[in-house]
Amino acid sequence: TITPFATLRCLEQIKIGAAYHEAPVIIIGTGSGLSYSELGATHHSLDDISILRAIPNIQILAPCDSFELRAFINQALKNNGPTYIRIGKKGEPKLTNNSITPRIGKANVLSEGKENIILGIGPILDEAIKAKMESNVSKDRTCIVSMGSVKPLDTDFLNRVVEQRFKKWIILEEHSIIGGLGSSIIEWKE
Repeated sequence: TITPFATLRCLEQIKIGAAYHEAPVIIIGTGSGLSYSELGATHHSLDDISILRAIPNIQILAPCDSFELRAFINQALKNNGPTYIRIGKKGEPKLTNNSITPRIGKANVLSEGKENIILGIGPILDEAIKAKMESNVSKDRTCIVSMGSVKPLDTDFLNRVVEQRFKKWIILEEHSIIGGLGSSIIEWKE
């Protein structure tokens, strides 16, 4: 159902019934971020990740497209614990490459680059790819990565990124600045 209804209105059931018991439950919230902006604040989800990240034993996934979503669902079905999957509204463009299978806990490089890196989650990554393609600067400057697995976070990938010494790191997410992907990365770095 719509993200705030699948998370905040039943938070105690997710926490006590699913996460604490490590139940094999998959919760899918659709219309993440501001996808349902015209319906008002009751339909916005800019805090779902931060709230669920605080609960132990739950995976949190935010695929950027249907290909990543399909791979994550198949893997979550084999998981013995709870998983929250945050998706867009519908009809988002395909962003991933068919040559690799997205995996829970692993970053997915969408576009290579050498100078700057955009680490993002969800369908909003399409905006980063469009901006890179429309830019007048060299196309090989910006690396774009789907960090579709927010929890667990791919810290091995982040360690490799640090070694590459990108000039700028940009976090792109439809979420509050508190508790989302950006917070996860800052907490990892500390």
